[in-house]
Amino acid sequence: MATNGQVRSVGTFPATLRAEVRKGKRGAARKVALIAPLPFCLLGVLASGVIPGMGAVGGISTVMWNYWYALMLPIATALMCVSVANLDARQKLRPVLGLPLPPVRTWWAKVCCGLGLVVAANVVVLAVSCVLTMLGAKGPNVFEGVATVLVLTIGSAWMIPTGLVLTMRFGTLVGIAIPALLQLGVGIALWSSASWYLFPSATALCAAAPFTRTEPSGVPLEPGAALGVFGWECWAGLAIAAALFAMLAVAGAAWFARREAK
Repeated sequence: MATNGQVRSVGTFPATLRAEVRKGKRGAARKVALIAPLPFCLLGVLASGVIPGMGAVGGISTVMWNYWYALMLPIATALMCVSVANLDARQKLRPVLGLPLPPVRTWWAKVCCGLGLVVAANVVVLAVSCVLTMLGAKGPNVFEGVATVLVLTIGSAWMIPTGLVLTMRFGTLVGIAIPALLQLGVGIALWSSASWYLFPSATALCAAAPFTRTEPSGVPLEPGAALGVFGWECWAGLAIAAALFAMLAVAGAAWFARREAK
């Protein structure tokens, strides 16, 4: 029989997080985080110029970084969140709601796992980018690459609680389609707006531009371009994106805490 100390240890948030990470070994989220960036990394190698006779305008900043975060990152994030949610949602959340522990701890563990996976997927691109720049390719340096990873993570963070709730409530298709389409559609439609910083989807594209030196459209930034400076709009956009993520995560926690095992 477990002692009181063992029960308290099992019920702590770090223990819940470790359990969620272990469960993730059975899901597809880790594979998505590793595999989804690889085609863009390969394109980056071909466009970087490190292979004699090969190269492309914009190099790794456009073909690898921009194409990754403008096109694939929203889809990869949605897929990873659905995978994290379905670890328990496929069994109607019985594995977690039937435990004598606050369900909200599992919710926050899932949110943390989602954030970690988004960071990991971006770090794959960062690692390849650093190797290519060390080999002589033109592209973001280490600081600029790390800053881009942070910007992309914050700009995509709202998708994590949204995707978790939609998947648990309405199923896999809704959990993928709505967050991915919103992130892609709003970002593409509004990045050129003067108020792009009000929309996290556009912030992910515009606030990364000063570091990758590439417009959200994939065109290299011209000297003196407005998006070439990390100004107050970028700071405001990141603050709004972080606030939206926090509000959605807290609202999701309240919703999850009211769930009952079926």
